[in-house]
Amino acid sequence: MTFRMHSFFSLAINSDLCVMDGVTIKRYSFNVPSTIGIEAKSLDFLWEKAPLTEGIHRTDFYHLIWVERGELFLTVDFEELYLQNNDAFLISPGQICHFNLLSHPQAFSVLFVPEFLGEASTDAQLLHRILSTSPLGHKVISLRGLPINNLMQQLIHELESDADEYQLVVARSCLRILLAEVARRLPKAFGNSNELARLFFEEVEKHHRQWHNVSDYLPLLSAQEKHLSESVRLAIGMTPKIYLDQRRMLEAKRFLAYSSLSIKEIAFSLGFDEPTNFNKFFRKHMSMSPNEFRLLQTKE
Repeated sequence: MTFRMHSFFSLAINSDLCVMDGVTIKRYSFNVPSTIGIEAKSLDFLWEKAPLTEGIHRTDFYHLIWVERGELFLTVDFEELYLQNNDAFLISPGQICHFNLLSHPQAFSVLFVPEFLGEASTDAQLLHRILSTSPLGHKVISLRGLPINNLMQQLIHELESDADEYQLVVARSCLRILLAEVARRLPKAFGNSNELARLFFEEVEKHHRQWHNVSDYLPLLSAQEKHLSESVRLAIGMTPKIYLDQRRMLEAKRFLAYSSLSIKEIAFSLGFDEPTNFNKFFRKHMSMSPNEFRLLQTKE
């Protein structure tokens, strides 16, 4: 298993601006000296490379953060998050992040590509359970009372050692334990992993700009609407239609905050046939117009 070598998380920093659909934002790809697709290290690199890391950016890999002591403030897709002693949080590929570097906690990072955990269905379900707790929101989880430091140090030591036939097995095992402990502490009312809901979320990520109705996804999923509705409700406590609308809203907010596209161009990019329909949709969900939201972002 080999991976691309372009990332600000490596010692040799390569920062590129990604311009797509009028959006200009730093995008970082995965890179470590090893080729197995995982890196574990102190979070100190955020402060060591502050000119790059304090800006708004997105990555193409997962970023698991654990704060051992202190406080960490960050924003992920417009939601302000606060991590303190023994808190953990998982950032997904493609999410837009901004770290506030005013405070400097003792913390650790585990960075890994989606392919790292392999093809085991239990691994996919584990990630799905964590992320589906609130796919469009975020949940900070406390790992208080667990020997996380020992596990983190074991993972770091393993990845710094010479590679052998057991390195991938040990590294995967350490990451699986970390993710399992996060999943174990999720609120019991949410995150009930099921395969149909997981597949639905994956397909929405691929097609949300073109497909806006639940019926669009049913043939691809080989599912009946009632079954899909039950599965998605079990996973995230909302209907598939509400999830589709919220995902569309997230993309709209990203465009408005981080692109120079006009309201009309954004409307068409999101599949609206008329800008007025986009305005109505946005106001329904945000109680303000797209332009008002954009102006609010420029003032912050």
